[in-house]
Amino acid sequence: MAIPPRSFFPLLAAVMLCAATQPRIQDPALTEHDRHDLRCAAAVAVVAVMQARGDAAGRALPPLGIRGKRYFGLVGERIAAQTGLSAAAMHDVLADAARSVAHDGAPAVAVSCLGELDAAVPPRPAPDAVACLAMLDVYADVLAARDANNALVPTLRRESAALAPAAHALMLARGLDAAGEATAIQHERARVHEAITGGPATVDADDFALCRQLNAVRPAPR
Repeated sequence: MAIPPRSFFPLLAAVMLCAATQPRIQDPALTEHDRHDLRCAAAVAVVAVMQARGDAAGRALPPLGIRGKRYFGLVGERIAAQTGLSAAAMHDVLADAARSVAHDGAPAVAVSCLGELDAAVPPRPAPDAVACLAMLDVYADVLAARDANNALVPTLRRESAALAPAAHALMLARGLDAAGEATAIQHERARVHEAITGGPATVDADDFALCRQLNAVRPAPR
């Protein structure tokens, strides 16, 4: 049985960073469609790694940490099942796809593949300023409880506070008064905490990244 393609996700980062040069693989079992899908899957996975490392080119794209990995796994699993390639052969094919996108520019390739990604793994609704204000603050609480000296804690506090004007404007547009705003923020805080502690609410790393990205693109105060 082939190794699950999800296990190859870290391999892509290593291939991208090492820029290994090996002959291109021309496996006759792969169709042009397969190669296209592998190239897209490798691109979004490599960009996800770039984003996790804070690379500016990677962070210019939507967060792909969760969806990129899932898409990579789906494509790899389909091709492994369809072609019957061995684990070693799949390893080589996936590494070859990663080398290809690293050479051509993974972010540019990933941009051209966002349609395929969205069709295979539809994006969830993006969190708004109210949800993000609560999410960043709750994550700061969680990190502070684990390590009071965590350097990310004050950064998340500042990012959460910076979203307050946008969150206020959004809740005002919804017709909420001061008490309603406080209730809405508390509701979002409870939802995030529930998700972190294993409850039915859903929050993932892409949501967190989107919130930090939302903060980053806000105009600086004059």
